[in-house]
Amino acid sequence: MSPPIWVIELAERFWAAAGPPSSYPRDLAEPALFGLGLVIKPVPGLTLAAVRDRLARNDLTCPADEPDRPLRACLFARAGAGFVYLDADDPPDERQFSLSHEVAHFLRDCDAPRRRVAARLGPAGLEVLDGKRPPTPAERLHAVLRDVPLAAHVHLLGRDDDGRPRSDAEREAEAAADRLAFELLAPAELLTSTGREACATSGFGGTGLPACATSGFGGTGLPACAVMDRLRDEFGFPPGPAADYARVLAPDPPTDPFFERIRKSW
Repeated sequence: MSPPIWVIELAERFWAAAGPPSSYPRDLAEPALFGLGLVIKPVPGLTLAAVRDRLARNDLTCPADEPDRPLRACLFARAGAGFVYLDADDPPDERQFSLSHEVAHFLRDCDAPRRRVAARLGPAGLEVLDGKRPPTPAERLHAVLRDVPLAAHVHLLGRDDDGRPRSDAEREAEAAADRLAFELLAPAELLTSTGREACATSGFGGTGLPACATSGFGGTGLPACAVMDRLRDEFGFPPGPAADYARVLAPDPPTDPFFERIRKSW
């Protein structure tokens, strides 16, 4: 399944700014610093309170009025640059995916809007976007007519009691950041050559049923389990994101009631 055009464009823009990508698994720390101006800050036992404390030391205010909770990562960006805080206690593969996710947030939710404002309203529009001054009536009109945001960026840290994004905007932003993070670490075009034979002899639940017998191929010929294994072994994905990306590339087909009866009786 091909990625959306916006994913391809932002990934290409990132690597054009950061320089040629490294070998796999990719390490995004240096590209994020030199390509985007993001400073990476590993913090043991990262929490929202720890982020607030570190920002306060630099006379910066965290805009999120949320209860304290553990975090895998957090992005703070302003005026085209920022900090990425990572939980130093996470395994390396989890930290690398967390970094990619936050880089994706920066590209989609911070850098892309700034580029649109600068292109359509000029440098003066960035002063408004960065919260340095309110927009003039003329700037508000031009922003509406040219479909560009002028509001200063707000946080996407809202979560419900189960830790899930609270609003539709937060859910959309998190899903989009994951999709772009997948592409930054493992371009979809490199994963379209995995054949079905990779899982032909795998066991399923000790029954002898092929492990991919119920996996979707999404029209690409990609067994989901083979994609997931390759994402972990070759591209360094942690298990959760590997499974999520595999489902994107090889979605499950519609359930066939007859096949379900056979599978359950097996």
